Amino acid sequence: MPQRNSHDWDQIQLHDFTHAPTVLPISIFPVVRYLPIAFLAPLSALCVEAVAQPQDESLELQTGSSDVAELVEDNRQVNLGSAIDSADQSDDQTLNDHIREVRDSKTFEIMEPLVLSQSNDSTSTSEDEENEEDSWRFYLDLYAFAPLSTDTTTQLNGNNPVDANSSLADVFATTRAGLTFKASAEYGRFGIYSGVNYGAAYQSETVAKWKVSNPIQKRLGYSTDRVRFEGKGKADVTIETSQFIYDLAVRYRAGEVQKPKMEKGTGSFVGFVGARFIDGWMTTTIDVERENSLSVDGELISGERTKKFERSVSGTWANTWVQPLIGMLATYAISEDWQAFAYLDAGGFGLAGERDLTGTAQAGIAYALGNSAQASLSYKYFGLDYAGGSGNGYTARQSGINFGLRWLFD
Repeated sequence: MPQRNSHDWDQIQLHDFTHAPTVLPISIFPVVRYLPIAFLAPLSALCVEAVAQPQDESLELQTGSSDVAELVEDNRQVNLGSAIDSADQSDDQTLNDHIREVRDSKTFEIMEPLVLSQSNDSTSTSEDEENEEDSWRFYLDLYAFAPLSTDTTTQLNGNNPVDANSSLADVFATTRAGLTFKASAEYGRFGIYSGVNYGAAYQSETVAKWKVSNPIQKRLGYSTDRVRFEGKGKADVTIETSQFIYDLAVRYRAGEVQKPKMEKGTGSFVGFVGARFIDGWMTTTIDVERENSLSVDGELISGERTKKFERSVSGTWANTWVQPLIGMLATYAISEDWQAFAYLDAGGFGLAGERDLTGTAQAGIAYALGNSAQASLSYKYFGLDYAGGSGNGYTARQSGINFGLRWLFD
């Protein structure tokens, strides 16, 4: 190894001192340029996680605290490298490439498959409404009709018509059987409606009663009233009736789907057209009982002179006929649980006899019993007028309170 003298050593030390590395000041421009990236990247990830959700359920968003810390650390390293190598123009390009690579791998891969949750909610609501329209719904109505007043007019075999009025107590006392319900099915806005109204009654009453007691002196020439003629009697009428009404029609709905709970202010209208089948029969029996006797001073003369007469007359009328039928049901939601409704139907129009008409008018309110049941209270009028042209006819008018229960199956 060559030997260095002291002069050379001094020159080397001086040379090294003059060329010692200097620390360059950090340029403020690169710091201002790249420092926001360290805050923007984790802030974007947190916002995405808070207000967005995956569009595809199979894609899971994994932006936990470890990923955010890793992303901050990567950007911190990028920022530190940019401060150290700011003097080198070529290092800027390398830094940009690295930032772009980090951004593509960390941020865009998370944001691309995301959509706003509000948009999904709106789409889900419209899909639910569409599915509700394009689905089957079934309604079952059970109801009890309590007529406060019943007026009937009966004519058999051309005889004089017989009028009768029955109170609610009379109806309960004479009714032997009853079945009333309605059922309908709906798909979309079209559906089928059917209804059954059956009742049987038995009524018997005394329509006439008499008693006479007269002396017979004029008839026998006696001047005394010791001998008397006495007579008494009564007439009983028994009426048995059976009436079966069956409605079958197609229906169409306008407005909202009819439910026990509906949004306040919404309404629904259902119109139907079809046929009404009526089968009715009536048997009227008149029993007349009469007894005559002779007495002297209050004592019967003899049993042979006492006579008892009995006579019974009956007649039966039966008929089955079909009527065209139209009707409607309108509903309006007073509140979410309360609804007002009106029902009308009419059938016959004189097409099946000399007189042929039936009709129902009903109005009331209904209250929701949960999401699938409903109770109703209404006032109802029902009328039937028929005459077949052979001296037989029947007219009935009833009005009173109707109690109902409805179930919805969907």
